[in-house]
Amino acid sequence: MLKPIRETDVAVVGGGPTGLAAAIAARLAGLEVTVVERSLPPIDKPCGEGIMPDGVAILERLGVDIPAAEAVPFTGIEFVQGALRARGEFPGRPGLGVRRTALHAALQRRAEQLQIELLWGREVRGLHDLGLELTRGLIRSRFVVGADGLESKLRRALGLDVAPIYRRFGIRRHFEVRPWNDHVEVHFATGCEAYVTPVGGDRVCIAVLIHDPRLRYDDALELFPDLARRIEHARAVDDPEGSSTVYRRTPRITRGRVALIGDAAGSVDAITGAGVTLGLHQAVSLASALRTGDLSSYEADYRRLMRIPGGMTSIMLAANRRPGLRTMALRTLATAPWVLSQLLGLHTRAFPFSFHAHDTLPGPPMDGWIPPGRDRPGRADSPTA
Repeated sequence: MLKPIRETDVAVVGGGPTGLAAAIAARLAGLEVTVVERSLPPIDKPCGEGIMPDGVAILERLGVDIPAAEAVPFTGIEFVQGALRARGEFPGRPGLGVRRTALHAALQRRAEQLQIELLWGREVRGLHDLGLELTRGLIRSRFVVGADGLESKLRRALGLDVAPIYRRFGIRRHFEVRPWNDHVEVHFATGCEAYVTPVGGDRVCIAVLIHDPRLRYDDALELFPDLARRIEHARAVDDPEGSSTVYRRTPRITRGRVALIGDAAGSVDAITGAGVTLGLHQAVSLASALRTGDLSSYEADYRRLMRIPGGMTSIMLAANRRPGLRTMALRTLATAPWVLSQLLGLHTRAFPFSFHAHDTLPGPPMDGWIPPGRDRPGRADSPTA
């Protein structure tokens, strides 16, 4: 019989940005939290490294401080196809370009400030009637949160795994060059897109999204002559790194006392730029549900949060399959930039009609939070009951 080595309110599987955000939000809601992650920090992952304005607001609400020297504001999105450019502004605050490792370090610091227990380099064997089973021992917990990524073992263990609707491949590289645009640039070519995000005073992240995993990064960049000329003499500061980007809709994201979050719960294509930001919204919603002990509110919030990014994914992928339609849309947006700005406001939940209960972010960080250890909900015996 396994002996409990720890007892906590919430056990989080996965210590990436979404897992740490969920842990921080739950801690600020008055719950004791333990995070289990098989890797050692800092945890990196190939991505576009842009955080949308509503995601930046949530980071502030959680008390996560990203030093100014490690983040670059961007004020909108610019779509580029050859000589055609369509530029849209965020209606409110800017987004942030920040290295994934810098974001993770900031979240880790905040988690440590809140005395969240972080178990790095620990492997999870699976769910247990009393909580979470590790390779050595058992964590007894009232709730389990699965933040273990695209290929989530917890999602499979819950019987909620489904095949992706769509899968592509992303490759990222950083270049030492002064950012030339205060917008994130999205370049289009046949079968490929390139995303340029400023992530430092002298550094940009260029990520390409491709359909053919055999296409090399340098070959992909040749599909964007203007972009290639921009970085012709820039020094590449790292090697290309790649990963899958998946559009997946799961039938549900809770079962019993287990909740999935981030890519483990489902994901949208990276073309939306919403991955990290979606995870931050989910973290705030989940913390509220964990505090009340009723995960059904999180299930409902999750469906609402995914509507706009899911719709955006479907539209953008359809446009990629029909280049003529995409060109027509870009020409329209180029002549009416206010339309694109309005769409960006909708996408980033900047308008009152697009807000949900957990998106308005009023007041100081985590209004009404209960200091950890006080007035905590009672424990339950089984996370899967």
